[in-house]
Amino acid sequence: MKKSKTKILLVVDMQVGFLTEKNKHIYDNIYNIVNFKDYEYIFATKFINNKKENSNYLDILNYDFMTNDNETKILLENVNFIEVKKYGYALPLKYLNKIKSIYKDYKNKEIHIVGTDYDSCVLAIGFQLFDIGLIPRFYYDLIGTHSSNSIDLENFQKVYKKNFGQNCFIYKK
Repeated sequence: MKKSKTKILLVVDMQVGFLTEKNKHIYDNIYNIVNFKDYEYIFATKFINNKKENSNYLDILNYDFMTNDNETKILLENVNFIEVKKYGYALPLKYLNKIKSIYKDYKNKEIHIVGTDYDSCVLAIGFQLFDIGLIPRFYYDLIGTHSSNSIDLENFQKVYKKNFGQNCFIYKK
């Protein structure tokens, strides 16, 4: 059995097109809160709204953003990461399987998560990881939302604790 250090940091949709005043704190504070050297792997998701791949965003939600390189650029500087292109809320199966295989021989099954949006993509990915036997842990100060229609995290954290356990948050300030 290999050492039980946390292996993966998953950065969810920290992209130019999702940056707003509501989630700016994530982009501003990530380098103060996270020591990237503590992680062997850093995965960063890149949501791409592509009619061919995910027409529901356009057809049902009338969402026509995140369609070009200017909007989809990942905002991580001086960090080596594995880019994960995704066309929906959750991780593509290929990357979910890769993450699961990394943790196969490790006792510590925690995966740390930062990013946006806690009420959609971060939550969907948390469910995926939980369902394959990993333990999603979320940096409380580094998950946010770009949407003005979201419930505030103070209230929404009840959903996380119900589904991922009372200790699902990492608190650092």
